[in-house]
Amino acid sequence: MKNTRIVPVSTSLWKIEGDRFTTILRQTQRLEKEGKWQEACELRFEGAQQLLDLAGDEPMPLDWNDASSRSAMEILYQSAADHLYIGEVEMAVALWESLLDMDEEDHFEAVVPLAFAYVEIEDYDCLESALFDISTKSPEYHLLTLWAEYRRSGGIDRDALRQLRTRHKAWWEEFIATEHPADEAYMNDCRSDRPSQSTEAREFWFATESIWERNVEFIEALRKA
Repeated sequence: MKNTRIVPVSTSLWKIEGDRFTTILRQTQRLEKEGKWQEACELRFEGAQQLLDLAGDEPMPLDWNDASSRSAMEILYQSAADHLYIGEVEMAVALWESLLDMDEEDHFEAVVPLAFAYVEIEDYDCLESALFDISTKSPEYHLLTLWAEYRRSGGIDRDALRQLRTRHKAWWEEFIATEHPADEAYMNDCRSDRPSQSTEAREFWFATESIWERNVEFIEALRKA
């Protein structure tokens, strides 16, 4: 960490000086290719902790145009996703909230998985704030509305259900499906410039899959609705 520091870019932006976080990001990518997922997660979390130690207690917006800063923020995003996956939801929330302090324009769209995590830990005040930054026309918004209402009352929001079924049919079909294969067709579409709605829905399923594994009754309720 000796050669890594945060320095000002302007009166309102900062950047990370040094290539430490770029190196960590590359190392985690290599570990994942080797099938060493746990080691990659541990390294990402170490990197996230180092970034938070550098930033200190005050919000410190980082320059998205700086490669080292982008790498650091990506590590923070991915570490939050790691924690969501293993059920450490409150840690995931804390990491994503820290990321939003650093990435004010939310280039990673972290507010979306963060909102779903807020519902799981039943932090509805923070959920209400997050909803202001999620388009009411998006499939994620309607799915989130369904998830929040189910978590609150055990019931199904009929308007959100109708919106998801009629306006975002591919998402509806993905979330009530019994299988979500990461087959060759899916992988090829992921790599395309314009992936289909079905592929985007499956990507989001995978991103939030651990939530539904912990709350299978919600998906069952959607299927029966």
